[in-house]
Parts: sequence; C-alpha cells; structure tokens
Amino acid sequence: MFGGAGKKKKEESLSSVMAPENPPSGSRNSSVTGFDPEGLERAAKAARELDSSRNASSAIELIKTQETTKQHEAAAKRSEYEAYAQQLKQQNIQAEAEEARKTLDAQTQHERHRAEYRDELERKRQVDMLNAQKYMQE
Repeated sequence: MFGGAGKKKKEESLSSVMAPENPPSGSRNSSVTGFDPEGLERAAKAARELDSSRNASSAIELIKTQETTKQHEAAAKRSEYEAYAQQLKQQNIQAEAEEARKTLDAQTQHERHRAEYRDELERKRQVDMLNAQKYMQE
C-alpha cells in the first residue's frame, strides 16, 4: 500500500544496527560505544594492589605531602603575583603623581610668564603716558 508491499523486512538485531562500521582493531572487550575498559581495569587492579601493600600508608602520606607542597607552591606563586600587581599599582601611582607635578610646574611657569608680560606692557603704557604728558606740556 505504501510502496513497500511485497518486500520482506530483514530481521536486524539492536547490536548489529549499533555496531560501528569500522570497529577498532584488536579490542576484545569493547562495548557498543567503542570504549575500551582495559585501562580502567588496570588502574583498578593497581589501586587494589596498592591498598593491600604494606607500603600503602607511606604512599598515601607521600601523596599527601606532595599535595601539601603543591598547595604551598601555588600559594607562594599567588602571593608573588599579588606583590607584583601591587608594585605595578604603586608605579602607576608614582607616574601619575610625577605627571601631575610636571603639569603643575608647567602651569606655574606659564602663569609667571603671563604676569611678567602683563607687567612689561603696563610699564610700557605708563612710559608712553608720561612721554605723552611731557609732549603735551611742551
């Protein structure tokens, strides 16, 4: 009725449908997803052997000591970075203060030159006025 009449459906299992077309070679215990649990099994076996070993407690203490050392190193590195950041902030503050001082010096010098120029103009004006009065009196 819908175009498939007369064709017999092939029986397929779920595992044959889900099997990868190119399965990894050499994996004897792979699952449908292609995950190879051998590495995980080896790690679990090593952990069991370590737990049953007479050196297990010293190995755990060694691992704890190593972790503590790593934490101390990280804390030292963090404080080193914080000190460096603080130093950079201090340098920036000093640079800004130096720039502000230079700006203030330049403004002061400019105002002094303006005042001197105004004084010079006023003196010239007064000399010109005196000369004009002398001329008028003659």
